[in-house]
Amino acid sequence: MHLRASGLSWKALRAKLRGHEKQALIVLLCALALTFLALSEWLPRDAGQDAQVQTDTRQYAESLEARLSSLLSRIDGAGRTQVLVTLRSGEETVWARNEKSDSTDDADQSRVQCEREYILVRTGSTETGLPLRTVTPQILGVAVVCEGASDPQVRQNITQTLTAALGIGAGHISVVQMTSERN
Repeated sequence: MHLRASGLSWKALRAKLRGHEKQALIVLLCALALTFLALSEWLPRDAGQDAQVQTDTRQYAESLEARLSSLLSRIDGAGRTQVLVTLRSGEETVWARNEKSDSTDDADQSRVQCEREYILVRTGSTETGLPLRTVTPQILGVAVVCEGASDPQVRQNITQTLTAALGIGAGHISVVQMTSERN
């Protein structure tokens, strides 16, 4: 095989590199490091942390469903209830940060330059961000299946209770009749 771009053969290239093994090794190691760095961009970040967030979100939804089911079953005429809550996203953390801004006012243009830096807390040998607050997952919708849903007043009472308790619109709530159990 010949290297077409330079007109050199592999043998001639190896002969030229013979006295420069260390430099060739350093170039090769740098190329490998860059390759691994580029490949790491396509690898998942932290699967364990993502799984934990999903578990926490699922537990939040299940806890909310149980509490709502208990509440709604106490509404006169509702009877047994089952509740399904769907969430738009998982729990989010807002991190503390310093912000510095410089503004310049030229004759023709105004410019604002903003610099943001997250505040880190060192514990032993690890550094982590400083959380300001945690935002609970946003509720996308609620489905309620209950024995008394055939009564329009019961459906209205359930919908009003959910809109007040969760702060979501009535369009995000569905209340339907539970099927009778047949043996």
